[in-house]
Amino acid sequence: METYKSVIIGLRGIGSNRPEETDLPVYGAMPNSHASAYHRCPQTEVVGVCDLDQDLLNGFKAKWGDVWSDLNLYTDYREMFEKEQPNIVSVVTGDHLHGNITVDAATHPSVRAIICEKPIATTLEDADRMIEAAEREKVLLSIEHSRRWHPSFLAARELIRSREIGELKTIHCDLFSERAMMFRNGTHMLDLICFYAEAAPSWVVAELEEGFESFTEYSGDGGHDPATDPGTSAYIRFENGVRAYFNCTKMTFPGSQMYLTCDKGRIEISDRETILVRADGHRVWSRQTMVPVSYMHQFQAGFVPEVVDKLENGGDLVSPPREARKTLEIMLGILKSHHAGNQRVDFPLE
Repeated sequence: METYKSVIIGLRGIGSNRPEETDLPVYGAMPNSHASAYHRCPQTEVVGVCDLDQDLLNGFKAKWGDVWSDLNLYTDYREMFEKEQPNIVSVVTGDHLHGNITVDAATHPSVRAIICEKPIATTLEDADRMIEAAEREKVLLSIEHSRRWHPSFLAARELIRSREIGELKTIHCDLFSERAMMFRNGTHMLDLICFYAEAAPSWVVAELEEGFESFTEYSGDGGHDPATDPGTSAYIRFENGVRAYFNCTKMTFPGSQMYLTCDKGRIEISDRETILVRADGHRVWSRQTMVPVSYMHQFQAGFVPEVVDKLENGGDLVSPPREARKTLEIMLGILKSHHAGNQRVDFPLE
């Protein structure tokens, strides 16, 4: 088997975390970062990592030196590209930095695949540059909307596609927690709305939470501070007629829930459980727990083996950049609607 030389740019938690192993007689904790995802994919070897913070570089070496003993540390990703000649690049920086790094990676001769954190970018101009460069150079570009590799969410989509419970009509999505921020965690839920709607958005009407009256653009700091990233309520209409309602609200009560309502039933789905609801009459509903099939590579363990498989066998990515662009456009449309006095904003954005 070919081994793919891999590098990581950006070494905060999602780039570098190493899950704790237990004393139980099982092997391999579920990956919770790009580094741990590479660790569990035997066809990849991390040969270099890059960050501007020397403490993060040293910390990565301390955490992972036993796995990659010849690992090299860099503060300049372009130097790393030239010296390491990587095949796969993970972009795990501040969101506003994704554009230039991804374009530089796509145009480097050795790079064959890029795994970029969500959201794809902070502007449509950057997203389009990234997509154009990857498509022109025939480089795979996967955006890490991790729930697309979750078997529960995939099983729900397959049930909808089968039309067993009829045509999808509405999506209702709630995200609650002290860190319910649109660009940070709301990105995942808006991406799932697009995942199920399977159509381009037509228009949106939205309102940001109080205190964000002057919030006109996302600075791309990664959503580390809830005070810099708003919650929101939005109504999204898709070209195929699907109507979506999205609430992202900061509160102590945590969790997320989606209601996917079809002609003949409804799927209630979250990270905790999936319930299929059918109507046996006007006052009688049956509720059935859906137990999805588990996979060797799922959730955050899925995106690295997937790009390896697609490099070797071809096929479509589960989280391609043009899908991620839809999510970004909706979020930017939400900002525009709010500052236009909650008016309808049509897509595509001008």
